[in-house]
Parts: sequence; structure tokens; C-alpha cells
Amino acid sequence: MKKEIIIFLIIIGVFFAAGCAENGTSEEPAPSTPAEEVDNGEVAGTEEAATGAESGIVDVEIRNYEYKPQNVTVKVGQTVRWTNNDTVLHDVVGSGIESEYLQKGERFTYTFEEEGTYQYICTIHPWMEGEVVVEV
Repeated sequence: MKKEIIIFLIIIGVFFAAGCAENGTSEEPAPSTPAEEVDNGEVAGTEEAATGAESGIVDVEIRNYEYKPQNVTVKVGQTVRWTNNDTVLHDVVGSGIESEYLQKGERFTYTFEEEGTYQYICTIHPWMEGEVVVEV
């Protein structure tokens, strides 16, 4: 009985490790100038902040294991700021974007310098997906 439990735990560990592995290939264009930032500043989520109309920064909130909004459209040179409002770690990875793990209240910003579609996920929770469309 103990042997079966140990084998089961090893199999689960292998699946977990495989799920956390980074793919490393992408056909999406890579932004030329990342502006990375992680801070413990104020939490995003107000209606005005979500539109980005005031600051030129578009906010994406990470809440309830989702990126909100899931899809955003920005102009070339515009910055997107992700803020983790969950109590668990999340990150933003894909199409040339790579944040560190974000704790509750931490932020990550990225400036998109090239037109294109940039898809990303949370590597810890790969069902969490988002997309940034960058237009001229």
C-alpha cells in the first residue's frame, strides 16, 4: 500500500514539474524595450485605471485566478501594468514578456514597442491566459 502511494506521489510530482516547464518557443513578435517593474504600490482596479485614459498605462488586474480584462488593446509605446490582487503567487509570461512571481499587491509593467499580438499565461496556473494587441 505504501509503495503505491509513493509511486502515485512521484507521478503527480512529474506532472507538476512538466506543467511548470517553460515552452521557450514563440512565433509572436518580441517587444524591443521591456519596462519591468515590481512594486508594492497601490492596488489597481478602479474603472478609470482600467481604461488607462489618464496615465497612458493600461491596468490588468489579477484576481480570482483571472487576468481582468483578459484581452486589451494598446498603441505602440504604451505600457501595460499587471497587479496581483490574489492571495497566491502569479506571473505574466509569454511572447517575450516575463515577470517574476508576483505576491499580493505587487505589480509588473511592460512597454510594448512593436505592433502585434502578445499572448501570455501564468506559469503556475497555465489555464490563466491573456492577450495584448498592439496597434500603430
